Amino acid sequence: MEHFFVITNGSKDKGFKSAKKIKEYLEQKGCFCSIATDYGQDDTKGYSTDIGEIPKDTQCVIVLGGDGTILQAANDLAATRLPILGVNLGNLGFLADIEENRLIPAMDKLIANQFVMEERMLLEGSYQDESGKEIKQLALNDIVINKGHYYHLVCVKVYINGKLLDFYIADGVVISSPTGSTGYNLSAGGPVMLPTMEGIIITPICPHSLNNRSLVVSAKDEVVVEIGNVKEEKKDEGILIIDGMIQRTMYTGESISIQKAEKNTRFIKLNGANFLEIFHNKLGMGKDTT
Repeated sequence: MEHFFVITNGSKDKGFKSAKKIKEYLEQKGCFCSIATDYGQDDTKGYSTDIGEIPKDTQCVIVLGGDGTILQAANDLAATRLPILGVNLGNLGFLADIEENRLIPAMDKLIANQFVMEERMLLEGSYQDESGKEIKQLALNDIVINKGHYYHLVCVKVYINGKLLDFYIADGVVISSPTGSTGYNLSAGGPVMLPTMEGIIITPICPHSLNNRSLVVSAKDEVVVEIGNVKEEKKDEGILIIDGMIQRTMYTGESISIQKAEKNTRFIKLNGANFLEIFHNKLGMGKDTT
């Protein structure tokens, strides 16, 4: 590889110090590198990337930040199919492949094409906004219906391929991809899937009934989540959140359809550690204490 594009979270990479370090090093090695100029620079533009700014000959996008930065980049770049290398400038960083202190060795591996490309499935959520217009949005991690502004329990009905699976009286429900299984889904007691697998995880959040458990369905299935009604005399409301970004408030009778997206996101893996090693290291699990 010799053509690169860098996206950096300016709140974590002060003065774009790490991004400039990457650009300088790559250019010293005879490569070409551009840095996104407007990512998160002010509140009006927000944290997103203008893909029109990416040179056409770009072979790899290097994303510096935490998981939120990488999630946003994956959504922005989905149509381009450009592979992403995540560099962790945050705390936990499940999506990042390398830490900031390993930048230079990582660049050497990229230049030498010493990496593995991983395909990660995306979810696509389809719903109507307040005006009735259909909105389709991708999610690398999860699509969540959380309880509304009044913090009462919400009734959430879940349908699989048009048939009612169950309804939950709960704080909400998480619909997760395998990549997102280590996020909100895991915190809510859901199972972990290897990120290269395909499937959709349905996990209720703090359900009122102890019988409610997570379920994994096929990536070929369509999952529909509908806001129900806990009390007949009052409409329920829930907050729709896609990859950590609030979309809108939904009310009784409104729903979102979720299925596997047509395109995948590609991640570059450099460090040789498999997912289970990263999982154990990040969460401190599976360590031999003998």
